[in-house]
Amino acid sequence: MLAAFVLCFQIAAISQTRVGISGGASFASMKGNVKGDSRRGIMTGLVFETPLGKTLAFRPSLSYVQKGQTRLATGLVDELYVALRYAELTLDFLANTKGINGGFFIGAGPSIDFNLPSKIVSVSSDVKSITTIKFGKGLGNDMRGVDLGVNFTAGVRTKGGFLLSVNYNKGLRNLVIDGASGSIKNEYIGLQLGVFLNNIKSTKK
Repeated sequence: MLAAFVLCFQIAAISQTRVGISGGASFASMKGNVKGDSRRGIMTGLVFETPLGKTLAFRPSLSYVQKGQTRLATGLVDELYVALRYAELTLDFLANTKGINGGFFIGAGPSIDFNLPSKIVSVSSDVKSITTIKFGKGLGNDMRGVDLGVNFTAGVRTKGGFLLSVNYNKGLRNLVIDGASGSIKNEYIGLQLGVFLNNIKSTKK
């Protein structure tokens, strides 16, 4: 992440690309053959933005995102939750109301998530048990690792480079392994506050 950060600053120095950082909260759930409640997590990462004209922009971002859910406890288990961790790359195209240096924006684009070490945690009588999730396609694994989805975002940006955004990410890939039946898909709502570290002037047509 640090190497990517330095590289993107070098690119930004000779281009119209703006580089920023963001952080906030994720409210995630899993849909399909799993029952449970949503789970709160954190998300943080790097944001890059290149103007495509006066009001349009391309904004890729690379984020650490916590997903999963809190499952319904049964039997002797008091609490059980799935803690999924991903490095998420989103490729959003934005439309801005007042150019790239201020105003409201809305956009959408594809996303791809690469799995990071994740776990299932159960708590019974104040005793915590942690099981590492195995990612892969075949038998012997718990779920597929790489997740694909579509991302929708909206927010507001100030002339000083600060931005407040909300996004909804819908997983499209069935994470159930080969040879197993059913469906499991991720989704989450994210709320983030960020700042661009280098401001640029709006592109004139």
